[in-house]
Amino acid sequence: MKKFLLIVSLISLLAGLTACGGAATPTAAPTEAPVVAPTEEVAEAPTEEVVEAPTETAATEEPTEEAITAVNTLSIAYQADITTFDPDNGFEVAGLGAIAAVYEGLVEYAPGTTDLVGLLAEDWTLSDDGLIYTFNLRDGVTFHDGSPMTSAEVKAAFERRSDESLVLSYFFWNVQAFDTPDPDTLVVTLGMPQPSFLDTLASPWGPKVVGPGALVDNAGDDLAVSYLNENADGTGPFTLQSFNRGDQYVLARFADYWGEAPYFDRIEINIVPDIGQQVLQLQNNDLHMVLHGYPFTQLAQLPEGLEIEAYNDLGLEMAFVNPAKAMGTPEICEAVKTAINPELWVADAFGDYASPALSLYPKAMLTPAEPVQYPTDMEAAQAAIAEAGEVTIEIGYAAEEAGVQQRVADLLVAQLAGIGVNATARALPQDESYTFFENAEAAPDLYLAQNNPDAAHPETQATLFYTTGAPLNIMAYSNPEADDLIFAAGSITDQAERDAMYADGGAMLFEGCGFLPLADVADVIVYRSGLTNLNPRPAIPWNVDLGTISVQ
Repeated sequence: MKKFLLIVSLISLLAGLTACGGAATPTAAPTEAPVVAPTEEVAEAPTEEVVEAPTETAATEEPTEEAITAVNTLSIAYQADITTFDPDNGFEVAGLGAIAAVYEGLVEYAPGTTDLVGLLAEDWTLSDDGLIYTFNLRDGVTFHDGSPMTSAEVKAAFERRSDESLVLSYFFWNVQAFDTPDPDTLVVTLGMPQPSFLDTLASPWGPKVVGPGALVDNAGDDLAVSYLNENADGTGPFTLQSFNRGDQYVLARFADYWGEAPYFDRIEINIVPDIGQQVLQLQNNDLHMVLHGYPFTQLAQLPEGLEIEAYNDLGLEMAFVNPAKAMGTPEICEAVKTAINPELWVADAFGDYASPALSLYPKAMLTPAEPVQYPTDMEAAQAAIAEAGEVTIEIGYAAEEAGVQQRVADLLVAQLAGIGVNATARALPQDESYTFFENAEAAPDLYLAQNNPDAAHPETQATLFYTTGAPLNIMAYSNPEADDLIFAAGSITDQAERDAMYADGGAMLFEGCGFLPLADVADVIVYRSGLTNLNPRPAIPWNVDLGTISVQ
């Protein structure tokens, strides 16, 4: 309950932040994501903008190692600016890779899996009552300001994260105390058993160890918030060399990094909002990769010299339902569900890179014993709409995700027309979605999003998006019976029992027409030949491991 109240108190802080999706253990941990290319050409989208490949005279030659490493610099792009570089105070998505290259936490997910492994903690133990975690910290870790890391610095960083003025403080909702019995040991005491605790530490938005160069030397009167917006002091393989908002960020190799040195000396991150421009820059050798949003319809015919890495980032394509408008009527909701059954259109939208959703949880997180069932009787759906009279449905989606969501929306508009619904679609600034609950009548009937949980544990999906008052329950849907089941599942240690409870709670939300799961979507990175060791993590959307990426 403490977590519930704390999360509710954070809703007002979320306006203007990017959803994590964002954000967050599977029945069987997925194996490392394969590099897969589709074998069939994907069907044309109704209105998707097509980015034309360069003409033959401008065709890209396969880059050599020398071309990629001319100045040992990796060039990538983000579509959206980084709101803040503070790892405790923002729901960044695109910027997660940069933040993870500068800051580190105690644990992380191993590449290609949701297996938990040590990072700044070499190992850990848990008491028999499930309340006390004891972390043995890694020796020889140095902050970017030159000071050594001990348990005192870790404690200071985590106590800062716990401050309720910071957006991500809810990660420590259940922590009662941090203790440092010696410089190499951190003891964390919980208020109640929390099986998801290690997953929250491994989350891309999870607690990072911020150094004294920020928290002491530049603390100011705001817990170093002003300083950390555009500066950093971490322990990662790269330092933040420059932060030019709206233009470019530069990371530089940290010479005293405790682990294996990164291949690249310098990472240049340019802000290129238009995905078409990113694609052209990649094809013209001005970028080394497109991290997210490369048009699915063009993946089957990539220019020479480009390759694909597809991986499961726990992204779930779904629709938030506005209960205050037409779909608040059960008969209309059932008819709409029938028309937009994902089996009818997912292949057209995503080709071989998605499958119809099984539940309101990504399939890499849990596989339900009984997948959600969309109704299939089109005649009954048409009759329900005819009886209701004129039915109008507006479909909204974030303008920042238009490259994907416009295609999905157009397909749904066509499907709804088949049962007599007058459907329209429009792009909205993503910030606007965080205020839908304030004026439900002005909000769209359906809002499309590809969401990412905080971490790989089902609790981080349910309590971020679905429960009453959850931070990103943007339509303010409430189902107390489902809430009770979800909150009870949070204390269950048996994975099969836990997953069944989360799945049952999700089924209630689907049947009550609060949320509609649409597709499990693989994220696709398109990169220049010669690069290797991208090591994307399933729980980290739209990013590669900048510390391991190298040239063959």
